[in-house]
Amino acid sequence: MTKKEDPSSDTDPEKAEDEEYRNFKEEPGDDDGENRNPEKRNSILLTGLFVTKAMIGSGILNVPLIFKTFGIFFGLIASCFLNCITFLAIYFLLRCKDITQRYSYAIYSKLTMGLVGTITCKICIIIRSFTLCCVLLKILGKIIRTLLLIFFNEYKDRLFLNSEFLLIVFSLLITPMMLQKDISGISKFTFLGIYSILFLFVALFILFIFKITQNEIKPLETQMLYTNGDFFRKFKCFGSYLNAYLFQVNFFPIYLPLHPRSTKNMLKATLFGTLLSSVIYISFGIVGFIIYRYDINDTLLSYLGDDLIRYLKTNKLIATLLIVFEFAFIANTTISTMLNFFIGKSGLINFVKFILKYKNKNNTKQELKDIPLTELDEKGVALKNNENVEKESLLSEGQKTLITLFAYIIVIFVGYASESIITVDNFNGSTVNNYLSVMLPALFFIILTRNKGFSFERLLAFFLFLFSLSLITSFLLINFTNILG
Repeated sequence: MTKKEDPSSDTDPEKAEDEEYRNFKEEPGDDDGENRNPEKRNSILLTGLFVTKAMIGSGILNVPLIFKTFGIFFGLIASCFLNCITFLAIYFLLRCKDITQRYSYAIYSKLTMGLVGTITCKICIIIRSFTLCCVLLKILGKIIRTLLLIFFNEYKDRLFLNSEFLLIVFSLLITPMMLQKDISGISKFTFLGIYSILFLFVALFILFIFKITQNEIKPLETQMLYTNGDFFRKFKCFGSYLNAYLFQVNFFPIYLPLHPRSTKNMLKATLFGTLLSSVIYISFGIVGFIIYRYDINDTLLSYLGDDLIRYLKTNKLIATLLIVFEFAFIANTTISTMLNFFIGKSGLINFVKFILKYKNKNNTKQELKDIPLTELDEKGVALKNNENVEKESLLSEGQKTLITLFAYIIVIFVGYASESIITVDNFNGSTVNNYLSVMLPALFFIILTRNKGFSFERLLAFFLFLFSLSLITSFLLINFTNILG
């Protein structure tokens, strides 16, 4: 006897709150999640850990600099505020799911902003995900170079240890991992990423305790509690912190394997994941700031590398710990790269479907008109079957694989060729990521509930929308002013 599927885990358009949304017809390219009914189902706990893994990537190493800039006290306030922003964003996205009974940014864009909004949304998803992949691969190339120089220092003149070359080599090695067809394929690597985060967290505290016992850490100073940077630096750090918090938390591929897939369970998983991530971010940032103080002007990785070289001569145990730290960071960043690439290539595949559908729209209509009436029964079954064939024939599995490989080659090339990729990432975090992760969920909800009258929910949505808009506008104005100045 087969187990009956829980109805709360599937989309049921008949449960949509409005007739317009119940009658809305999904078309090729509307499925951002790509696999809405995966074979493997995840618990609330596992989904929450997936949220934590989605939030914590290479950006965690920038958090000590953020706490240096804001100070410990205001850094804590910023963390709590961003945690609330993150939770509100996913809350409004799930409210949109309740209203329409669909799981897709593409559908919400169609219902609220039409064709132009849909295309803009799809392009932003692709840009955000692939840009992050480029940055992560660039970082991986540099980390691997550092480790090779440590292990093969006496042969460094004979080895070709260019970080860009190593980026390509490593990228080719993990290519099979990057070709996962759905997020269930990535979930088997999730615990590797989670364990690596845990080790990063523990290793930094061990280093902290060791430095205290060796009297290498000065007492906490009062000025460390308060801000230590000019307005532009604070604003830039805030954009980076926002980018870290909103990494990929509000994209449905993370939640689609959840069982049962209900709004309540999604919110529970999000709350657990965001709170756990917040604890890790805050602890990592404060401890990193206390260890390296005002010397921090860059990612923590460079300072850990200096410590590693020093401890190789004085303390082999701590040096080994830092080497394993580097390997754990490689594992964590690899999982983050896979997750971002999956969402980016899914967005690209669905964008191609979307374009093909509109390109063939007139031809499809003509083909349907040419179907003899004898092929249709009184319920129009044959016509529906013809439509399904047309949908399935838009892209074959082979074509999807070719698109995936093409996208991966472009990501590797951009990561190899770009020298200012971090600048691009900062722009991406404060504009594209902000637009997708904060502005759109609020805007979707505002428009979808336009006939519902005033409510506290809509007031919060307006606040979220205006906050996002002001942040994007301020970022663009400040950077434009700096360019002119």
